[in-house]
Amino acid sequence: MSGADAIERLCEEVGLTEPEGWAAYLDIAQAWDARTDLTSARTETELAEILFLDAAQVIRGEWIEGPASLVDVGAGVGAPTIPILLANATLSATLVEPRRIRSTFLRTAAGALGLYGRNTVLEQKVDPEDPIVEGIPFGIALSRATFAPKDWLTIGAQLADEVWVLTAGTVIDPPPGLVLARRLDYEVPSSGAPRCILGYRR
Repeated sequence: MSGADAIERLCEEVGLTEPEGWAAYLDIAQAWDARTDLTSARTETELAEILFLDAAQVIRGEWIEGPASLVDVGAGVGAPTIPILLANATLSATLVEPRRIRSTFLRTAAGALGLYGRNTVLEQKVDPEDPIVEGIPFGIALSRATFAPKDWLTIGAQLADEVWVLTAGTVIDPPPGLVLARRLDYEVPSSGAPRCILGYRR
């Protein structure tokens, strides 16, 4: 199966029309993956799920409400933020990534995909005790597998009005001042593994 076929199948399973630019993003990630072990994907299907599954669910659920700013801490390969940016021209995003090879990839991908002007890449760590990111406050803060979910809620709440947590289905009890406002439950198509995105607000 080609990468384009994998994206098409994923979008069909989610019930989403494939956004423009997704195939180009997969091609860039796949080229870098061959040289740098950018992701853990072993097949085109796995790569499509890593890059697009969470974004597809957010887009289908219409979680971006009008013009918004987002910060992605520990952005890694740029998912789900870059696919959401490609699908929503009203969104701007700051991707924070401390590893040089990945921050270089993010800048390269943003340039190739025409996202400059709506996308900033910061090569830095975020101190959990004093989370400072240029551009705060943001509308949305997310982090995928960088911090423990409960720790991320406390950190993210200092960066944005809404904090997204990605889990395997577990609901996280929020710290004081945050409430669970919405959630998306779904499965990884290739494995059936449960996934969940939780949105907490002040």
